[in-house]
Amino acid sequence: MANINLETKDYVLLSLDATFSNDDVQCVCQRLGIHRGKYWANPYLGSRLYTLKQSKDLSRNVLLAKQYAEEALEDLVPDRFDSIVVSASQSERSRVDLVIDVTRLTGESQKIPYFVPVGG
Repeated sequence: MANINLETKDYVLLSLDATFSNDDVQCVCQRLGIHRGKYWANPYLGSRLYTLKQSKDLSRNVLLAKQYAEEALEDLVPDRFDSIVVSASQSERSRVDLVIDVTRLTGESQKIPYFVPVGG
């Protein structure tokens, strides 16, 4: 089974982290990558991060990206994870960097880097 490269958002044959099963990391990445309202079985599944690609590169997009990521991941907290904390920053133009700090039910934690393209 392949894993997701978080920088290119493509599948690779390398392990992401030994402490987490790849299913947990891929679950978070897929929730952020699915367009909200496009999944036929659940219209509330996914994120609205794709809308930022069509918007202008403004400073408010950092806050919007954080809110959209939290919205997409909020239903994973009681069942799959103990907590999910999202932080956002913009280190370069046309890109918002997210760091998702997830804590499993067993107490293990991991930071997942994820980037969102902003602006055209």
